[in-house]
Amino acid sequence: MAEVLEPEPGIAEGAAAQDLETPGWKTPGDADPQPGSYEIRHYGPAKWVSTSVESMDWDSAIQTGFTRLNSYIEGKNEKEMKIKMTAPVTSHVKPGSGPFSLSMDSLVPKRIKNNF
Repeated sequence: MAEVLEPEPGIAEGAAAQDLETPGWKTPGDADPQPGSYEIRHYGPAKWVSTSVESMDWDSAIQTGFTRLNSYIEGKNEKEMKIKMTAPVTSHVKPGSGPFSLSMDSLVPKRIKNNF
């Protein structure tokens, strides 16, 4: 049986304070992040909406990706449905030659995940 993933206490407080839905997640047992570094998270099953951006400039790629996701949740989607903001918004670079390809992703809220 699959393990239920829940946010670790104290980590999602910023999202909770803004009333943002977050997916369940766990950190690896051997993870020991240092202050100012990054944290590895393993997310449970969830539905995400994604956009890909090709660019030579990281800042402009992030801006473009976030703007696209924001437009999507503001109703510029197939169903013309406004979607409540969720957290986190993730990004990762897809390896390849030439301009890098960045994927930016946002969680689809549980209450509407079957509508998409």
